[in-house]
Amino acid sequence: MKHYRSSIPKATRHRVIFTHEPSGKKHKVECILARQMVGIRWFDEQGRMYSEYPMKDGLTHGTAFHFDFDFNNKGTVIFAEPYRKGLAHGIAEQYSEQDGTLIGTYYLIGTYYMKNGTGLDLWRCWNLEKKCYFLSEARYVNAGKWHGFEWWLNEDQKTVHEEKHFWENLQHGIARKWNFSGKLKLGYPKYWVKDKQVSKKQYLRARAGDSNLPPFRKADNFPRRKFPPAVLAAIELS
Repeated sequence: MKHYRSSIPKATRHRVIFTHEPSGKKHKVECILARQMVGIRWFDEQGRMYSEYPMKDGLTHGTAFHFDFDFNNKGTVIFAEPYRKGLAHGIAEQYSEQDGTLIGTYYLIGTYYMKNGTGLDLWRCWNLEKKCYFLSEARYVNAGKWHGFEWWLNEDQKTVHEEKHFWENLQHGIARKWNFSGKLKLGYPKYWVKDKQVSKKQYLRARAGDSNLPPFRKADNFPRRKFPPAVLAAIELS
């Protein structure tokens, strides 16, 4: 398969951990070599592998792969990301489901770059009308944890339909979702402090003593965003 170079040794045996119900077909398997678990693979009900994670000492280590079968029954690599000691480390690559070409290339010749689990995680989707890919997700990651803003972008690349803020994997900020008309969905904004949903009054009180909580600005209730340079660069490369 194009772009697929497994980090899991060939001489492994599968140990079934989970099965599909009610068929009983394998779903999650561990790859065993010399009594050591060296990888995890996930299969659909047709027996096709759709994800693979190489493992070392219980941590993801090597290149993780994700596959799609919509355009090719044999499978197409749609995402490959290298890991080191449990953290994404190196050049991640997203590929077109249609023809397997690399999407959104940086000077490193990849889709985005992580260093010891730190960087800007990106994902792109297909624009049916314009017949091209656009940046659909952007989130900041630090040491393997979601840390900072997460945006789900619209095809116009100027507005978002969802926004959250995290601090070391905990929701810690203001969450917003918008409908197709660009109006906030019912119940939003929602306010979070260390993964606990609070009232607006409680949030503002907490922010007075925690500068890591983003400020509340009424203008942010509209979906248009002024993205930081790294996200703007990713939009340009889509």
